[in-house]
Amino acid sequence: MSDEATSPEEEAAPEPSRPLSVDRLEERFASSVLSAEESHGTWTVVVAADVAHDALSFLQADDDLAYHHLSDLTAVDLSALDPADGGSDDGFHIVYHLASHRNVADPELRRLRVTVPVTASGPSLPTASDIWTGAEWAEREIWDMFGLRFDGHPDMRRLLMPDSFEAHPLLKSYPRRGNGERTAFNFEVSASKLLGKQPDTTWSPDGDDVQSETMILNFGPQHPATHGTLHLEVELDGERIVRCSPHLGYLHTGFEKLAEDMHWNQWIVVSDRMNYLSPMSNNFGYVVAAERLMDMEIPKRAQYIRVALAELARIADHMVWLGTHALDIGAFTVFLYAFQQREKAYEIFEACSGARLTVSYMRIGGLVHDTPDSFEPMLREFVDAFSTTALPEIEGMLSKNRIWIDRTKGVGVLDADEAVNAGVTGPVLRGSGVEWDVRKADPYSSYEDFDFDIPVGVNGDTYDRYLVRLEELRQSCRIITQALDRMPGGPVNVDDHKVKMPDKSHVYKIPDHTHRYDPGHPQGSIEGLIHHFKTVMDGHGVQIPVGEAYAATESPNGELGFYVVSDGTGTPYRVRVRAPSFYNYQMVPKLLRGHMVSDIVTVLGSVNVIAGELDR
Repeated sequence: MSDEATSPEEEAAPEPSRPLSVDRLEERFASSVLSAEESHGTWTVVVAADVAHDALSFLQADDDLAYHHLSDLTAVDLSALDPADGGSDDGFHIVYHLASHRNVADPELRRLRVTVPVTASGPSLPTASDIWTGAEWAEREIWDMFGLRFDGHPDMRRLLMPDSFEAHPLLKSYPRRGNGERTAFNFEVSASKLLGKQPDTTWSPDGDDVQSETMILNFGPQHPATHGTLHLEVELDGERIVRCSPHLGYLHTGFEKLAEDMHWNQWIVVSDRMNYLSPMSNNFGYVVAAERLMDMEIPKRAQYIRVALAELARIADHMVWLGTHALDIGAFTVFLYAFQQREKAYEIFEACSGARLTVSYMRIGGLVHDTPDSFEPMLREFVDAFSTTALPEIEGMLSKNRIWIDRTKGVGVLDADEAVNAGVTGPVLRGSGVEWDVRKADPYSSYEDFDFDIPVGVNGDTYDRYLVRLEELRQSCRIITQALDRMPGGPVNVDDHKVKMPDKSHVYKIPDHTHRYDPGHPQGSIEGLIHHFKTVMDGHGVQIPVGEAYAATESPNGELGFYVVSDGTGTPYRVRVRAPSFYNYQMVPKLLRGHMVSDIVTVLGSVNVIAGELDR
């Protein structure tokens, strides 16, 4: 025991207030609630496996808690963790990230993490797909990647990997590298092609159980509207869709596995390739998660620049969406107008980062460097022209176009309650009338400083989703203008040499144009060189304390969440990507049922599935 005296203030330091969700769970399930603690802004409740289903049902059904939205569901293999940090040779954590739209004003109730410890050798966990329909694909992915089953699941098949694939790639025992490791790996566990029953396929438009003669149509992945990566197996009664079964994984790249073999900042280049329409948004979401795990406060200037670039990425993404969506339906001219605006946005990205697509501009702790002098005038010119000229022109071509209205109105209707229960987010959710936007509901990076509106639809159809995105474009212009008008001065990185890459002038001796050293120029130092090496060398880099954190950002397609787990080294222990396309695409069969074959293109375009983030 220390001989130093403890102040009365330290002795009386209160414990953090416990939210109602924790109190209700402990009251209802007593000793089955194994622990509850707040960390990095989110409460985590650990619940025993034998009551997990009942506890989750309670959280969803309780009127005061109202966790109607399953943000994400994933697993963590604990076998490579130090036992002091919760490691277990045969242990896993099943992690549920819940959100309550009803309690958006209460930070303690807005989000909740429920963790359920399980073992691979023990009994399987009951499915949560009967509580949230959004859990169905997430549980299939857990089986696919970790080999953990869920009892009662309606269709427990592989999701991303081929049915014939042996082993489960996100297990820590699965090799991280190619170069001989995987060829030497012993594939002992053979995966079953089908572990549960197939979904019911007896639905008929008339609602009876009489099966008519049907045919199977494979829509994609070669179809132009599926962009070479999506595959829908469609059952038809004539030209009417009876059933639709999506097949995923054509662009599965193992992004989450790659994180296990990369430094924290190295993985930023992987995030670029996830949603290739708005890589700035991907960078943004990932670094916010890592910074939350470090409880790191970012300089205000860096926050505002991030916001401005994220909104510009939203505009660029929506332009690609609108151009291709209209093109797939038959409106070719809109495609040309939209891509012209996308090109202008990419010129601004290039001015900031040196790259148009794979920007990798953001870093843990801030930005690679400050924006160039040309940034503000370029961005102002673009926003002014886009909001006053380009957007009205595009809207004039479509919003009152009889053909466009006939192809989109009443097509792919999604009810608000169904959307929330399925984990749908972004314009698809807001098109169904649900006012949920992470920028407002759970602000990050100073979004609380900006004044903007959240557009919502009324009918939940394709046309409403189109109108919502159009209005979002206007709101993005508002946010960018405010960011430029209020742009603070100061640094764009935290003042911490353990996180920030040192300036080149602090590392290298830089010659002038005559190739002679300029005595007046900073000549570097041994300290700068050491800091540079420590930042980039294997086993060093950004060192993030042991812990876990979930951070959500509002990407162009909806909630982009990153669940990061650190074991205290320079390499992430687990990076989970909560991709909005993953949950939105899950609703496509529901949206298509009862429609015609020609409506497939319309519905797919309205959901805007990005295969890179879908398959990861």
